[in-house]
Amino acid sequence: MKKLLVAGAVLSAFTLGCNSSDDGKAGNADSLNNASSTSTTSTTTTRTVEVTPIIRSNFEKTYPAAKQVVWVKYEPMPEVESIDWELAGWPRLDTSDYMANFTIDNSPYWSWYTYEGDWVGTYTPVNTSGLPDPVNTTVLREFPGYTISSVNKENDKNRTAYEIKMQNGEDKMKALIAENGTLLKKKGKEAGIKIKEKPVKDSLK
Repeated sequence: MKKLLVAGAVLSAFTLGCNSSDDGKAGNADSLNNASSTSTTSTTTTRTVEVTPIIRSNFEKTYPAAKQVVWVKYEPMPEVESIDWELAGWPRLDTSDYMANFTIDNSPYWSWYTYEGDWVGTYTPVNTSGLPDPVNTTVLREFPGYTISSVNKENDKNRTAYEIKMQNGEDKMKALIAENGTLLKKKGKEAGIKIKEKPVKDSLK
């Protein structure tokens, strides 16, 4: 899948967009979070930062098996953030917050933390073969005729869910489905008509 190709090249995707620009909330952080290393090629610059002890501690407790961890100041990067933030329901971040890229068992992960050290959420791309049976059942029932093009597994403090991108001819759809098969949200376009539904109450709102 295209996303897995993107994931495999993640270090080159941390471009100049990953800067250490500040706002009022981040002012005090920069004395602690100066750039620790910078690698440059002819077209890209990768910049890592040191995070506060509370962020590092929270991260290590949640992901003790994480390897190749790269921390950057948060910056919206569509080429990396294939997650749909509106669909996920996660709070919007700014450049005082942080994003970590890492691997577990050679699979790529992205995780976000606020400046205060609160975990926002994590996602990893997965194959369709990795979908739980209840999720597959919901896809077949709610989206007949659609072909899955990509899947992200998302975790936050409230739930584990799968963001599924699908297509049926000219029709396109994204769905957020909990691991128990509950359809949480869907959005897309069918027969030229935009669709944006929240079938069940979203506990994140």
